[in-house]
Amino acid sequence: MRILRGGVRRLAAFDPSTLDPAALLGRPELPTDLSAARRELGGRRILVTGAGGSVGVHLAERLLGLEPERLTLLDHHDHALFTLKARLDRVALGGPWRLALADVRDEARLARELDAARPHAVFHLAAYKHVPFGEAFPEETFAVNVLATMTLLRLAGERGIDRFVYPSSDKAVNPPSLYGATKRLSEILVQQAARDSGQRYVIARFVNILGTRGSAIETFAEQLQSGVPLTVTDERMTRYWISMREATWLLLQAAAVGSPGGPLMLDAREEVPIVAIVRRVEALLAPGAHQRPMRFTGLRPGERLREELLSNHESFESGPCAGLLVVRNRRQDQHLVRLPALLESLTALAADADGDRLKTAAMEAARALQ
Repeated sequence: MRILRGGVRRLAAFDPSTLDPAALLGRPELPTDLSAARRELGGRRILVTGAGGSVGVHLAERLLGLEPERLTLLDHHDHALFTLKARLDRVALGGPWRLALADVRDEARLARELDAARPHAVFHLAAYKHVPFGEAFPEETFAVNVLATMTLLRLAGERGIDRFVYPSSDKAVNPPSLYGATKRLSEILVQQAARDSGQRYVIARFVNILGTRGSAIETFAEQLQSGVPLTVTDERMTRYWISMREATWLLLQAAAVGSPGGPLMLDAREEVPIVAIVRRVEALLAPGAHQRPMRFTGLRPGERLREELLSNHESFESGPCAGLLVVRNRRQDQHLVRLPALLESLTALAADADGDRLKTAAMEAARALQ
């Protein structure tokens, strides 16, 4: 922190990944053995989309630790790639990685990058993730989260890429938001591509991840540091949480030991009240200080008080290793039959730039495919 002329204090950008994850989670982190990932991904060519995002940056570091033949890190945001490069220059200067500035909506550009990288495995992290922005800009969110995923899956299939990992979200279950709807539609797209290609195309279904930029935890920490009121959506709100290390391990395990079909999830099924998370952040940043008052702002469009891990047609099964669960959906085959017609209709609405109708139709389609 430094003092600027006039007495205004500027806070350095807060890095939420610096907070102790076990203290925030209220539990020990799950073991994250990488032997299977090293065996399956070491010496291979790998491409990551959305590599400049919070999860992408940490995934890139862990992938480099597996000693791949080559790692291509793709993102459309130049500043994100600049920051990623600076970070990797510190930890892996001269390593087998390259950056690619590209928009996943640009099919021709994406095809060229795939041809240049010739990856054995793709981690498709590129997405618009903020729920309120998805509600406000449905055409953009649908184009990136669904249409670009559909394009990348087709291009990967045409090139015989044998592993494709897609991170989904618990917000895909009975989605109250367009973001959640796009994640559910893309889950089924991945399942369809896995069936058609016979390759290992796997879904990793996330819950909330500690340490991501723009997250609620980052907001709480910055409010605590700057002295402004703590704003919380609703005192009854709960969320499921995993650490950044657990999230990247889930992605690596999906590539290493996952199989096509139902999503993989971490066995971390304890809900934590948002109020408890705020108090834990406060205790870490200001130990011994009096608790600050909270101001409750109410749910925003697309939000709900509690997330759901399973739809009425889903159930958990034991996963391929300790700490992992597989989600099975007894209606999956029916969903794969219905998907093409639904996507054709949604794609037409997206082309017409009718955001309101697109949002309504996408959410109806995703709810019908639970």
